[in-house]
Amino acid sequence: MPTRGGGQSAKLQSTLQTTIYHTGDNGDSQYGVTPAYNVLTAGQYAGTTNVDNPHYAAATISFDAATKKILDSANGLITVLTGDTIRVRGSVGNDGVYTVATGGNAAEIVTTEALADEAAGAFITLCKRTAPSNNAVVDLNTGLMYRRYATKGEKVGVASNGKLCWYDATKCFTIHAAAADLAITSTTKTLKIVGGAAEITKFWAGQLIQFAGFANAGNNRAGGYRVVSATVNGADLDIVLWTGFSTTNPLTTEAAGGSRSIKVVCQSIYSYAAACNAASLGGYTDWRIPYDVELAVLRDMEAPTAAPNATAFPFWPTDDYIWSGTTLPTSTSYALLVHFSDGVITVTSNKVTTFYGALLRGS
Repeated sequence: MPTRGGGQSAKLQSTLQTTIYHTGDNGDSQYGVTPAYNVLTAGQYAGTTNVDNPHYAAATISFDAATKKILDSANGLITVLTGDTIRVRGSVGNDGVYTVATGGNAAEIVTTEALADEAAGAFITLCKRTAPSNNAVVDLNTGLMYRRYATKGEKVGVASNGKLCWYDATKCFTIHAAAADLAITSTTKTLKIVGGAAEITKFWAGQLIQFAGFANAGNNRAGGYRVVSATVNGADLDIVLWTGFSTTNPLTTEAAGGSRSIKVVCQSIYSYAAACNAASLGGYTDWRIPYDVELAVLRDMEAPTAAPNATAFPFWPTDDYIWSGTTLPTSTSYALLVHFSDGVITVTSNKVTTFYGALLRGS
């Protein structure tokens, strides 16, 4: 995952404060430029797109047709809530989309739609499905394109209210148990599961996965890698990885061996961004988490709150923080946040805490 660095615009950014409250404040100098936006709502920017954000994965999930129940002997379903729409992946007989009629129970949830009987054993991933707007806003001063709405109100995260963690290791779940069958080829950015053709149902484009057990630390990076494609290659499974916006490939070639596992990253703003890209939200596949200054440039410091232009960004949240993609240099367990109630860029909680997310594209 990114730390503060490349990708920031080199153009002037405005404080959006012009009133002189005291000689020498921002209003005295009127830093920056007059904000100007192009709001995109027609064509590819109209309507919504279904986005499936990984939420929970386990090999202890089973399905009961008679009761329409999805059951988990590991009791991990407590944050799958009534009214959620879920996408089941990795199941032989129940791969599909379901409405949660009764949720909030650690051991079981009840679906509205019919299920097929299926015993536990396969690694199943449950995604929370949301349908964000395709609307976008271009900042005419910086050239950056923002998603028009933050995640507030979307049914993702533990409370299905749009709040996600930055990254939480406890929300990364094993989908390939430790074995000596994983290899990486750096030139093709491919992870190979030797003899793993039957695991094709576990992997899909847009999924964010991370590895453990490789000799090279870069191959095990906590942020993980987005899956571009998963293809059966004889008895093997070839998984092509997207390694980030950097032109430097962080992967290192390693032959199969050791004891290596794969986890799926869940409930994270980064897994959310990966899912939006897989779904081509607004017609694009290069959405990313904004850096702190890229969020801060939206603040209107002349408004009763620091909320951005209400025409361009309606319903922008001011009740809680929005994550930036900027890690705190003095403590990498923390990332910078922007609060649009007062415009403060701050650090209040570490990366496992849940706050809203925003997306942009461009550099």
